[in-house]
Amino acid sequence: MKLNKFSLVLASIVVLCFFIFMLLNIKVSTRQGINYEWHNISMPLYLKLIDFFDRHYNYQELVKRIIKGKKTDQERVLRLFEWTHENIKKVPYAFPIIDDHVWNIIVRGYGTNDQSSDVFTTLCNYAGIDAFFTFVQSEDFTKRIPLSFVKLEKKWYVFDPYNGVYFKNKDQYFASIEQIKNGNWRRFFISEENRRDYDYSEYFKNLSSIGNIGLKRANIQSPLRRFMFEVKKLVNNN
Repeated sequence: MKLNKFSLVLASIVVLCFFIFMLLNIKVSTRQGINYEWHNISMPLYLKLIDFFDRHYNYQELVKRIIKGKKTDQERVLRLFEWTHENIKKVPYAFPIIDDHVWNIIVRGYGTNDQSSDVFTTLCNYAGIDAFFTFVQSEDFTKRIPLSFVKLEKKWYVFDPYNGVYFKNKDQYFASIEQIKNGNWRRFFISEENRRDYDYSEYFKNLSSIGNIGLKRANIQSPLRRFMFEVKKLVNNN
């Protein structure tokens, strides 16, 4: 009887291992954009999972190093903002524009204006601070720019990491969306070499209040939120 039970357990383990092996070798795909042309890249599931967790732990370690010694969320956000602007350079002439994972933008060290915001807001989320980016239309809806939004003390604040620009109110604190819409803002640059004429006011007229942002690219890089995102996507598709 004991031998039969042992054989049954052993057989169950073998079947389970075989099932897991087959599952992990299922072909899945990821997308990569090169100069705005999208390509599907096929790979086994186990490799996609390894890549995902590799990026996740690298984000964690990078953010720890960047914000080390910073005691307040305001200090942490400003340091992440500075780091992003310093390390994600504008795309060099004749270099390809590649769009895939946020971590790969960090590794390459260059990106477009929206990719710079993508990096900044992702790092903020790994620092435990809600953030996302979106495109904001000009007043006449003929142009748009990506802007980053960061939540501090229940209010949302605006940043432009690509151009090294952030905004303060008359009290020298970050200017919230409400303050910006009321005209209580002033533009600040990380350094004078970043200073250039850029009229944000035509975009600020189209700023809107922010409620629950849900699951955005910047906050689904961690395993739990990514799992929630995939479940939600699966439910919506069905």
